[in-house]
Amino acid sequence: MEPIRISSPADAISYMSHSLGYWPNESLVCVALEGKTLGPTLRVNLPHTTVPAENFVDVVAHSVGIDRDATAVLIALFTHQPWGKGQSKPFAAMVQGLKQRLMAAGLLVHDVWIVGPESFATYDGANPTSCGEETPLAAVESCLLNAELVYQGSTVGHSDSPAIPELFTAVDNEAVESALRDMATHPAQSLAAAYRLWTEFVDHDADPTHEQLAEVLAGLQHVGLRDQILANMPGINEPMGATLLGATDEAPQWDRIDSSEKLLRQLLTIAAPTHVAAPLTMLGHICWWKGKGTAAANYMHVALTFDPDYHLAKLLDQMLGAGVVSGWAQHKNTAYRNHHQ
Repeated sequence: MEPIRISSPADAISYMSHSLGYWPNESLVCVALEGKTLGPTLRVNLPHTTVPAENFVDVVAHSVGIDRDATAVLIALFTHQPWGKGQSKPFAAMVQGLKQRLMAAGLLVHDVWIVGPESFATYDGANPTSCGEETPLAAVESCLLNAELVYQGSTVGHSDSPAIPELFTAVDNEAVESALRDMATHPAQSLAAAYRLWTEFVDHDADPTHEQLAEVLAGLQHVGLRDQILANMPGINEPMGATLLGATDEAPQWDRIDSSEKLLRQLLTIAAPTHVAAPLTMLGHICWWKGKGTAAANYMHVALTFDPDYHLAKLLDQMLGAGVVSGWAQHKNTAYRNHHQ
């Protein structure tokens, strides 16, 4: 890939959306700069009015500061809140506090922009109480960097919440229940067989039969096997707790995780409502590993709709609500995007 050069505000805003893979909504986006090199991109939901500005600033400054090589930051607020001529600037206390915290940490804040549904502007205009002159958002679509990235195959989605895979298209409740009965009769043997099937499909891109999908789905109804598969999914020899939290120095095998995601989506096609929580939660866990918090929360919501008491989904939902980010997503050497750009 050719080096990416940002030479205008439109370029910077375009890069943010391509780096994330979708157009942010009510979001604060920070791009770290490591000298003249682009570093990680951070996106967080803009705070509600009930959230103290200093608390939000602490979280963002800490997350940006994780990149020890960063020397500067580009910031943009994507919001539908009014900010044009005659309007006061939204999030003023938060932006001012964040700039102060980042500069105190030795990070130069190059630019801050505000991006609305139809235009963007420099956050600090000639009058400190208002934003700068508006530029139509069409400038982002027509900028040279956007054209280069599109030519290289990059796309920008409407949001980071992928459509939940189609459910119940080939439900075979009896096959899954039959496999569950076999597992109850011969648990060790049957669960080991289900794990071998999973590994075969993921590592060798094998095409499972309907009956094999039913056997694997039945296995995922057992918490122990589900957690074993999740812990081994990244393909690294690390303690289960560290792997599940994405808290290892070694990068996961992202291709293997992608293959697992593909298999989980196949399982959803045959899963009855009583069996769907496990694959939905595991898909959400993968999204969380990848740093796609909104998508992960979407999966947790659907999983808990079908099984309000599904413990892992409840736990992950609480972590997402608290703003916990996967360790892998916080470091450039382990983050998902670095393996697919």
